[in-house]
Amino acid sequence: MTEPMETCAVLRALKILGRKWIPWILCELMVSDELYFTDLLNRVINVTGSNISARVLSEALTTLENEEIINRVVESDQMPVRVKYSLTQKGRDLDVVLGILKGWGIKYGGIEQKKCKSFTCVHNGIATIDIEKVRDLLEFRSEEPI
Repeated sequence: MTEPMETCAVLRALKILGRKWIPWILCELMVSDELYFTDLLNRVINVTGSNISARVLSEALTTLENEEIINRVVESDQMPVRVKYSLTQKGRDLDVVLGILKGWGIKYGGIEQKKCKSFTCVHNGIATIDIEKVRDLLEFRSEEPI
């Protein structure tokens, strides 16, 4: 029997996006276009106020790379060797998804956009997408995808 996680698009997306640190990593890359590993590590620590180890960040980045959400470029012509990360088109398309989630969170989460200091996208790289406007644009049909 096929697992729901493998056949449901929503569950599949949440399996990736719902992992700890992933939203912060994505938002930092959306704001900066590309970042070296150490810079990304420091920015995530500064934004969250939490300590993320290099190993944990590396595991999250490997997940995103395996999902083809980020690009990983090794600059071996420099010493020490440096690794930089950027979003693929697949990763950049998440700005819409995160913008809608942000709009939903503001509407129903009781969070005023300008008061939140814990999540980069609230202030910077991701526009708030009003879920009511999106709803008005979409025609929901059970027979065919939009």
